[in-house]
Amino acid sequence: MRRYLARRLITSVGVLLGISVLVFSISRLVPGDIVDVMLGTRNVTAEAKAALRAQLGLDAPIPVQYLVFLGNAVRGEFGVSLTNKMPVARAIGEQLPNTVVLAAAALAVALGIGFPLGIFAALRPGSWADTLAMAVSVTGLSIPTFWLGLMLILFFSVQLGWLPSIHKGSDPLSLIMPALTLGLPEAAVIARMVRASLLDVLSQEYIVAARAKGAGRARVIFKHALRNALIPVVTFLGLQMAYLLGGSAIVETIFARPGIGRLAVSAISSRDYPLLQGVVLVTASIYVVVNTLTDLTYMLLNPKIRLT
Repeated sequence: MRRYLARRLITSVGVLLGISVLVFSISRLVPGDIVDVMLGTRNVTAEAKAALRAQLGLDAPIPVQYLVFLGNAVRGEFGVSLTNKMPVARAIGEQLPNTVVLAAAALAVALGIGFPLGIFAALRPGSWADTLAMAVSVTGLSIPTFWLGLMLILFFSVQLGWLPSIHKGSDPLSLIMPALTLGLPEAAVIARMVRASLLDVLSQEYIVAARAKGAGRARVIFKHALRNALIPVVTFLGLQMAYLLGGSAIVETIFARPGIGRLAVSAISSRDYPLLQGVVLVTASIYVVVNTLTDLTYMLLNPKIRLT
């Protein structure tokens, strides 16, 4: 167990170092002088350009710039935003809780719909119920997120007037449509994965043996089959949770909801490279941490994985 954890930590550190190199290169890969891109070329004095170059640390050699950038990132210091003049870490910290709430709500929608639908379809393979459940799943996968969000606004906000179309502080009703927009496509994928995985497990010999010993249907499904069927689903949930925590820029923009996804869009549109670098690094770190926790969950679901 300790050896596995050490190996995963080393791998995670290597991945984060590679990502830091890519993030560091964002502002260096922009065509032309990054200072000219950010300030423009009209009515800009040489002193202003020199001040911004010094603020960004662009007056030092590239290796020194990267080491300074890496050291600051390890300490959680990503510089100062060029648009709102506040520390990038503070800007991200203020927006991250909103994204966490949205991600948790979307995951609850996905699990609450996807798991029962997948189990329902797997227990009736080839029936009309199975066909209907998978048709609903395919429909959910085929609908673009931005279109689904707009249709929810049109129906629940414009036509019925039940839900607010934009974020309104701590009003829980303003969370419903963004959570549905993010969660329904994920529910469709979970339903298909649960169905396929559960059907495969139900055909295994140990399930047949458990039935032959007189175990009840509910016991066979929930104690013997479902636990092993969850392993590929956990993989998907880990990746999707990282995606949701990374922030969905489309959903947060459509519903005017604060979050790090919308923060990244704002940074791109305003060419705020320190803010963009900080958002990308935080998002990448979330992916690495969640993937590591997902691998550890495998070991709890299936002890055989500990021996491989």
